[in-house]
Amino acid sequence: MSQLKHLRTLNLNGNCIEELPEEIGGLVHLRFLDLSYSRGLKKLPNGVCNLYNLQTLRLNWCGKLESLPQSMGKLINLKHLYVEGCDELKYLPKGIGRLTNLRRLDRCRVGGGKDDDEAFKLGDLRNLDQLRVLNIEIVGDVKVAAGEHEKASPLGNKQQLSELSIEECGTAEILNFLRPHPNLEYLRIKGYNGSTAPNWIMSLNNLRVLDLAWWKECEVLPPLGILPSLERLIVMGMKGVKKVGVEFLGIEKETSSASSCISLFPKLKTLKLWYMEAWEEWKGVEEWKEEDSHITIMPCLSSLDIIDCSQLTTLPDFLRKTPLQILHIIHCGNLARGCQKGRGKEWPKISHIPNIYIDFERIVEAEDAVELPERPSPSDSDDEGEGIVEAEEAV
Repeated sequence: MSQLKHLRTLNLNGNCIEELPEEIGGLVHLRFLDLSYSRGLKKLPNGVCNLYNLQTLRLNWCGKLESLPQSMGKLINLKHLYVEGCDELKYLPKGIGRLTNLRRLDRCRVGGGKDDDEAFKLGDLRNLDQLRVLNIEIVGDVKVAAGEHEKASPLGNKQQLSELSIEECGTAEILNFLRPHPNLEYLRIKGYNGSTAPNWIMSLNNLRVLDLAWWKECEVLPPLGILPSLERLIVMGMKGVKKVGVEFLGIEKETSSASSCISLFPKLKTLKLWYMEAWEEWKGVEEWKEEDSHITIMPCLSSLDIIDCSQLTTLPDFLRKTPLQILHIIHCGNLARGCQKGRGKEWPKISHIPNIYIDFERIVEAEDAVELPERPSPSDSDDEGEGIVEAEEAV
């Protein structure tokens, strides 16, 4: 390896590497290094930190990787760091906060029982102004450090940040501290213990994809209908929600009247509502007089999935006015009975939909077959495609 002085791309993906030689630090022209699926690799040699031209480091699914070198801050040209599936990697080194060219950090673990100055903290995100993709995973009871409250959010100045995922975020204090720049396009919040959503979500006017999963204390969904750019919404595991009403649309009271034209969920195309165990009722705007109302609701909606919501019995009236093309109702016994073709009380609200599946059985015929729903993924990006592009750029 020491003889390959001019090597720019080194792909050892899937080779089950257990150890890298220190001599790898001599490959100073290296731009792209892929060690993914090296399941026996426990650590990287310090020599890796001498690769000052390195732009992409892939360590995905290195299941035994325990730590990264403390000198990682020397990789001044690093743009993409992949550490998904590195379950033994409990924290990142402090030096990551000096990588000012970093654009992608797909698993930023904070906490993990490492309280000394060697570990990366939430405040260390401040200098990473070029970030486009960031996945923060909170481990344990993480607190906002003393003095950080007086400062602006470490994500507030990141105008390039388009995709943000926050997992096991715990308290509202953490979420409020991590308020992102309004330019954000993709947001995922998983494992939140607060009872209400942070107000900054409603200021994300460019947000296209929103994924809210496993909010333990939430009883009322936030007013997401006011988000002007939202195209895809996934709400999963809100076990405390029993009723969804007009507050979800962004309207304060059901009996309010609208003096001007309002469009709620104006660009929403895909809506997925999964694992809502206590959810009993989904109300629309039944009490409004149609002639007095100038409201349009979900005018672009094409796909709706309602899965594992066993207590749900009703659908909102506004569904009959949406251009829905695909409806899946799976493992929702009460709702399935109400949606029986031709005789269920909810049937008039959905009879216009050309493709309806109830418990995987197609009950409405249409010309084109439609695939059954897949589980939502954390991102719509194609990592493999990105890897190819990065490798080509390196060459």
